[in-house]
Amino acid sequence: MQMPQGNPLLLSYSLQDLLARDTVQVELVPEKKGLFLKHVEYEVSSQRFQASVYRRYNDFVVFHEVLLHKFPYRMVPALPPKRMLGGKAGSAGGWGGQQ
Repeated sequence: MQMPQGNPLLLSYSLQDLLARDTVQVELVPEKKGLFLKHVEYEVSSQRFQASVYRRYNDFVVFHEVLLHKFPYRMVPALPPKRMLGGKAGSAGGWGGQQ
């Protein structure tokens, strides 16, 4: 994707333009990982590139901090909580669906 010219604070693509380029999906992997310290993973997949990667919640935290630092004048949505009520990890705030 080529960087648009002009004001870097204005997004030159509409939501429909971005959705037409790719659809990224984040889904909770149901089984826990790890030998001793159990954790959950999320599968992040791209329709355009037909590729998937697995990430932990902390990877999203780091990415969120990078976005906030790199784009201080953009509205970056907050991450959903790490744990749901009852101590179970699950999908929330759009996680587990298309983003």
